[in-house]
This record gives sequence, C-alpha cells and structure tokens, in this order.
Amino acid sequence: MRQKSIGEVLRAARESRGWNFADLQRMTKIQAKYLQALEYNDFDYIPDKTYTRSFLQRYAEVLELDAAVLLDAYDRNSLVMYYEAGEEAELQSELRRSYKVKKKKTSYLPLIYLLLASTFILCFVTYIVYSRVQNQARNQETSTSYSVVSSSTTTTEESSSSTSSSSSTSTSESSSTQASGVSLITSGGGNDLAVTVKGAKEPVTVALSVSSVTSWVSLTGTEIAGGFTLSPEAPTVSATLPAGTSTATLVLGVVRGVDITIAGQKLDTSALTNQSGNVILTIEQ
Repeated sequence: MRQKSIGEVLRAARESRGWNFADLQRMTKIQAKYLQALEYNDFDYIPDKTYTRSFLQRYAEVLELDAAVLLDAYDRNSLVMYYEAGEEAELQSELRRSYKVKKKKTSYLPLIYLLLASTFILCFVTYIVYSRVQNQARNQETSTSYSVVSSSTTTTEESSSSTSSSSSTSTSESSSTQASGVSLITSGGGNDLAVTVKGAKEPVTVALSVSSVTSWVSLTGTEIAGGFTLSPEAPTVSATLPAGTSTATLVLGVVRGVDITIAGQKLDTSALTNQSGNVILTIEQ
C-alpha cells in the first residue's frame, strides 16, 4: 500500500489526460489559481473551507476520481492511501478504503464535449466575421471623415508627430537605463521555473505577448491575478508588481509561443518542457 498527497493525486490525474489549467477552468468553472492551489496542497489560499471542499469535489469529478476518498483525506488532514497491483487482494481483510480511479462508465460526456466544442467554434467564427465587418465599416468612416485636411491641421499634426517622436526617444532611453544592470537567474524546469530578479528598480513590470497562439495567463498580486487570455486578437498584456513584493507566481496555460519580459529583460523559458508551466519570481534589490 502506498500514499500520496491530495495535490499529487490531482496533478497525476490531470497530466495523464494532457489537460492544462485553462482546460480545467473551462470545465469546472473554477479559477485556475484555485485549481493550482489544490494541486500544491495550499488549501489556506482558498478563503473558505466550504469553498475548498466544493472545489475539491468538482475537480475530482471532472478528473473521474473518487471524490469521497479525497474529501475524507482533506477532513482528516491525511494522505490518500491506494494499492499497487496485487496488493489489494492481500490487504482486503485489513483495509477496505483505497484510492482508485472510478470505473469508466458508458456516458454521453464525449458527445456533450463535442457539442460544446462545436458551439464554441461556431461562436468564435461568428465573432471573427462580425469583427471584420465592424473594422471595415470603421475604416470607411475614417477615410470619409479625413478626406479633407487644412494646411494648419497638417502643421499641427507635424508638430505633434515631432513632439511624440522626441517623447518616444526619451521614453526608450529611460527604459534602456532602467533595464541595464538587471539580471534574471533561472533554475528548475519541466513544469516549474524559478527566476530570481536582481538589480531591478521597484516596481517591477512583467510584460507578456503572443503572435499566433492562445494562452491563459495570471500573475499573483497584480491586476491579472484573476487571469487574462492572450490571443492574436489580444496579443499583449503587462502587469506591475506592487512595491515591496518579494515573490510572485506567473501561471502559463500554454508555454510555447509566449514571450515574457521582466523589468526590461527577456526571459528564456526553454527549460519549461510541459505544455503549461509556472514561473516563480523572487525579487532581490
């Protein structure tokens, strides 16, 4: 007989299905940060014990696990016991309760998922077509509105352009100065990458961007702590850690194709080999 923590059981079941937190958030309607807290056994992160039990039961049911076993382990603050092949027959007279995956029953879940996926694709295509029609209408209106431009307006626009160019140059130089002396020290890999940020001036800004992929992301302690979806339609997002922040966790629903810049320095994420991953930030002045 062997033992595992509740978080290890959940993570093993999720990874065996190839699902990431974005997938599970969509299926369970639970924010990814709480799902991650369950997998790290950080139950105190969830504000109420009742919510913790509800989240745990819903997560287990989606993964087709025995929710009663996990809830019993949570209530007793103990590990989950399960049997290796051949052990259950030998110890059946001593222990009846074991951790096991529910027997797969004939269900309509695959059909339901297929219908949901089809509905999502149809809605997405409709949204894209509608957006393009709206953009074409706006472009036509803009072209009509600005067909006649007086000489005084041109002079004003040239002056504004010159001022903007000078401001842009000044801003670029300021950003370069701020980025100089900043170093990113990385360790770990696979699903978790630890990054130590040294020499950065507070507050530290984390910028993320994509070009052709879609990825759900979140950064604790910032305005995107509840999650943000990067996509070709919304390719960039940035968040600023409050002054005095020493640690923060960046969750990536999809790793490949997401560019990360911390305090002006681009982060190398090649060590994250799983589809999803976590970047644990440590800020040292």
